[in-house]
Amino acid sequence: MRRWWIVLALIVVGIGVLAVTASAEATPVPAKKHCNPEDTDNWGPNCEPIYRRRLPLPTVISSGSWSIDQVLTFTYAYVMTGPVAVYANPADPDRGVAPMRMLEHGYVWVRLMEQAIYQGRLWYLTDGGGYVPASLVAIYKPSNFRGILALPRPAVPFAWVLQYSQASPQPGAKPDATSRLFGRYELVNIYDQREAGGQIWYRVGTDQWLIQTAVAKVEWRARPPEVGPDEKWIEIGLFEQTLAAYEGDRMVYATLVSSGLPQWATIKGIFRIHSKYTFGPMVGREGLPDFYALEDVPWSMYFFQDYALHGAYWHDGFGWQHSHGCVNLAPLDAKWLFDWTSPFVPQGWGSKAATPAEQGTWVWVHD
Repeated sequence: MRRWWIVLALIVVGIGVLAVTASAEATPVPAKKHCNPEDTDNWGPNCEPIYRRRLPLPTVISSGSWSIDQVLTFTYAYVMTGPVAVYANPADPDRGVAPMRMLEHGYVWVRLMEQAIYQGRLWYLTDGGGYVPASLVAIYKPSNFRGILALPRPAVPFAWVLQYSQASPQPGAKPDATSRLFGRYELVNIYDQREAGGQIWYRVGTDQWLIQTAVAKVEWRARPPEVGPDEKWIEIGLFEQTLAAYEGDRMVYATLVSSGLPQWATIKGIFRIHSKYTFGPMVGREGLPDFYALEDVPWSMYFFQDYALHGAYWHDGFGWQHSHGCVNLAPLDAKWLFDWTSPFVPQGWGSKAATPAEQGTWVWVHD
């Protein structure tokens, strides 16, 4: 008799367990959503801040495949004073032979070809012709900065840190002892933005906020109406000092630039690259205090009159305005874009102009 009651009790308990299981299957626990209630940090039980998802940063180009020493093998030097006499032979000054040319006072850079010693003094042969005393020039190594191979449509905007910056725990707050220090050219995701004290702040991590002026932001953009769905195009944001390359609606590359300073602003609009030069001189503002002469500027892509995208071996200030109107690129970025854009310049050619049959890549410049 007792066994019968025990069996009956077990059956009743089993039915209850099955009912609970069925109820649980019929009403699943709500999955957490990635949401951000406006102007509040009270996420609630079913909201997960997007910055906790640890979204991947855009893919960085392998350092093993790209090296400034491999891509740009030239040696460049800044002429520290001027005017500087350039001689066909280091012995010419002692012989009373006139210089073959002069390097005028201004922002002047030369490419060095070889060196020679005359009476214990070191001289450099320049690519433009003639020797200059080594004591009058300073050798400079070009920037090793490079952009990134980007995701086709990044889930959130990303940015490069422009200067060493400590994160703040809240928008507008001062960093504390535990605040993380972000380095120059470090890449971050931007998960949210707030205004505080008349400034925009970006959330770049858990309790990590950076002021807008400390970073250069890149976000996906819709292609201009002039650009076809499968065409290549370049977007240059003058406010952010950034560049993104697209194939149709897919972002493929992004980097920092240095456009024209306010007195020499870069032209805005939509253009096509009309000619490309592998290497060549750039000279401007002759007779004026801001005269410049640059030997063997690498990978120039002219898109409107004398405005060009080109490599800049003479500075590492990418992300800040710097130029006389052109769009400066780090040499590694200039090489990548030069190879990617049209018209295609065959190996061994010094230049190539666009034609109706091979039109140049679109370039969109905006604030």
